[in-house]
Amino acid sequence: MKLTNKYFFNLIIANLLWSFIPIVAMGLFDGISIITIIVLRFLTSGIFLFFIAILIALVNNHFNKDARIPLKEYIFNLRHKNKRFYDIRTYNYYFLIGFFGIILHIIFFFLALKTTSIPFTMIGILLTIIFIAFYEKGVNYEKFDVFRILFILMLTVAIIIIISVSFRGAQLSGTPIELRGIIYLILYSITGSFLYISIERDSFSKKELRNINKNKYYKIPRALLKMSIAFISGVVILIPVLLVILLLPFETDFTQETVNFFENLLSLNSIIFRWEILYLIIFATIIPYILIFLANVNWKTTSLTYSQWSSILGLIDPISTLIFAVLLSGEYFPQEYLVIVVVFLVIAVVLRYAHEVKNVINAYILLKVKKGCLNTIPIRILKFYGIKEIYSLIGKFDLMLEVRVNSFKDFHYLINRKLKPLNEILEVEVQFVNKKEKI
Repeated sequence: MKLTNKYFFNLIIANLLWSFIPIVAMGLFDGISIITIIVLRFLTSGIFLFFIAILIALVNNHFNKDARIPLKEYIFNLRHKNKRFYDIRTYNYYFLIGFFGIILHIIFFFLALKTTSIPFTMIGILLTIIFIAFYEKGVNYEKFDVFRILFILMLTVAIIIIISVSFRGAQLSGTPIELRGIIYLILYSITGSFLYISIERDSFSKKELRNINKNKYYKIPRALLKMSIAFISGVVILIPVLLVILLLPFETDFTQETVNFFENLLSLNSIIFRWEILYLIIFATIIPYILIFLANVNWKTTSLTYSQWSSILGLIDPISTLIFAVLLSGEYFPQEYLVIVVVFLVIAVVLRYAHEVKNVINAYILLKVKKGCLNTIPIRILKFYGIKEIYSLIGKFDLMLEVRVNSFKDFHYLINRKLKPLNEILEVEVQFVNKKEKI
């Protein structure tokens, strides 16, 4: 496995920082509402990331030799319809991610953590990965080859062992795992699946594609704005939801957490400066998201894409969390079972890598275009999934498309359903690349 991208380590560091969240958060649950923790974490982080995005945009315009992109362009582009997410406005897409994909996701995560244990809660991450795998199979994004099947099998075995050990530990401690904890765990997995699936469905408008061509750093502040708006809007939407919860005629865990939240408002000054809160804001949110955004927008690899490596390395989080929970928090998990689970999850990482590599297709597509269409057709084509670069040619063909997709199904869909139906394209020729060497 040869690493060809320095941003590869951004993903590793981000996952390691996230792995401490359960351990740190557990120290806050006594006397502090999980709503308070979430509001402070994401509102503060969202505001900080927003100003960082604006600063980067201003610095980019001032020092970069590329074309200037006015700040109003970033705001105006929030209004375009997201073609990859049911044609809703981009700001509505960010709102949905913020509330359903981030805020609710973390609420269920903390509730599961509070009512079960750290090892048991980690099952939620593994279930999320399995849910996403079956979703991608259902919509024909991926095929279930032998590596994919073994990958899911390894995760399933790890889940069974963790469940068995967690129930045993709960029995020994006299705090049995309740049904509500299992429900929170499942809801945590479902909202996590929604977040993963939806966050990858961001689309660029034609104007944004022009901005990217004019200024290669445009994507960095845009990505930070996306997450900052999602954070802030998620918290803003949460507040009226909490008021509705207080009016309900029955009490739930949400009711108690909401009451505690409004009581915590009187002592926010002391709460926000606790080291646990500062860790969650700085080291579990701001720094990891900056790292992954830098990796995402600057990813240049000759093998796998950013999203593929992100899915492979996502297992670092549950592996390291489980190890740290046992070593630092004294969670019940016999050493022999811990070793077995870690080995199975490491094997799962290797299998996931093998699956991704096996299904990657690199190719160049040569296009002959009608006269008068050469200035407009590249903008349309660049929005198609799998198109990485477009080059102008002189000779028989007018354009060369650099393509990287995850399966032959994706490749045939691109050729037969996206490119050939375009009236502007007269001829299509494909050249497959068996191996790309970096010079």
